[in-house]
Amino acid sequence: MKTTQATQEQMNSFMSADMTEPVCMVNLLKFNPLASYEFDAPEAGDGLTGEQAYQRYWSGCMDVFRKIGARPVMFAPATRFMIGQGDWDSVALVWYPSRKTCLELSLREDYQAIFYHRKAALSHQDLIETTPGDF
Repeated sequence: MKTTQATQEQMNSFMSADMTEPVCMVNLLKFNPLASYEFDAPEAGDGLTGEQAYQRYWSGCMDVFRKIGARPVMFAPATRFMIGQGDWDSVALVWYPSRKTCLELSLREDYQAIFYHRKAALSHQDLIETTPGDF
């Protein structure tokens, strides 16, 4: 199923966990060939690719991450599958000091101001929550 947003069941599960525990979110990203901005967005007629739109979103996220204590761990193109198969363009890892911080990100005004780039950029996404643990 192609999606770019969590289901209500997924959000309920996330919010029922320990909100003080740190998390690292693994983002598997598939970009639109052309960014699909709303007709009234400033970039609507610029002919940006989905990847270029996501770069604008990611750049804006860096400022927000610094303010909330989150850290980008990695952002890189998906070059090939060594095991299994899939259809992803890029992988991003972001560490958050707590689930609460991760959840609050989406409610921030400065994040909402850049979110439209993400929406225009992505065809679909998988977002995997990981937590610290012993190996």
